[in-house]
Amino acid sequence: MPEEVEELTAPFWMTTFSDMTTLLLTFFVMIVSMSEVEVKKFKEALSYFQGRTGVLTHDAITPRPQRPTIEESAEKAEAMEDKYEAIMVYLQKKDLTSKVQVNLREEGVHVLISDSVMFKSGDAVLLEPSKDLLRMIAGVIDGRVSSVVVEGHTDNRPIRTGTYPSNWELSAARAASVVRFMLEQPGALIPAHYSAVGYGEFQPIASNSSSSGRAKNRRVEILFSWESWQTKQLNTPPKPAKALLK
Repeated sequence: MPEEVEELTAPFWMTTFSDMTTLLLTFFVMIVSMSEVEVKKFKEALSYFQGRTGVLTHDAITPRPQRPTIEESAEKAEAMEDKYEAIMVYLQKKDLTSKVQVNLREEGVHVLISDSVMFKSGDAVLLEPSKDLLRMIAGVIDGRVSSVVVEGHTDNRPIRTGTYPSNWELSAARAASVVRFMLEQPGALIPAHYSAVGYGEFQPIASNSSSSGRAKNRRVEILFSWESWQTKQLNTPPKPAKALLK
C-alpha cells in the first residue's frame, strides 16, 4: 500500500494565538462601541492638522491666535478708560453728550456721532465744528490701536441727487470723508489700517417711523480697535467701562 502523505498544518500554538487575537479584537470593539467620543477633544486634535500640505510638513501649520495675558488685558482696559474719560470730558464741555455716544468694548473705543453734528442734510462735506470734535477723538490713537473702522448710516428716506443717487453712496461718502480727515491728523496710522464702509439705511438702530428714530439712524460710527479691522464688527453690543476693568 502506498504511504499516506501527511498534510502540513500550522503549529498548534498558532491556533491559541489566533483565538487570543480574535478575543482581543472583539474586546476592543466592544470598548469603542460602548464609549462616547468627546467632541471638544476630537476637534482640538483635528485642528492640529488644519493648514498642513502634507503629513510631514511642519511650517504649514496654521498658528493659533494668541490670547492676551491678564496683564495685557488690564493694561488695555486702563488705557481705554483714560481715553473714554478724556472724550467724555470734552463732550460735556461742548454740550454734545446728546449727539455723541462713547462706548468701551473689549476690542477698543467705539464712538457714535449723529449726522447733524457733522454734515448738512444730503451732504458728505464735514462741517467746521465737527472737525474740532474729530481732532479730539483722533487723539485716541496711540501705539495700542491697530485699526480704525468708520461706518456711515442713513435713515430710510430715499435720496436721489446728481452726486448721491442713493443712500449707499451718501453713507459711503460720509465714512470716507471722516477717514480722509483723520488721516491728515498728527499720529495717524498708515492708510492701510483704516476702512470706510457705507451701510445706507440697512442697519438701523431705531424705528424709521418717527423723526426721532430717523435722527438716531443717521449717524457715523468709529471704532478704534486693538485688532485688525477685518476681524471685528461694529454692531456688537457695547460693554460698560466698569465691566472691562473687573
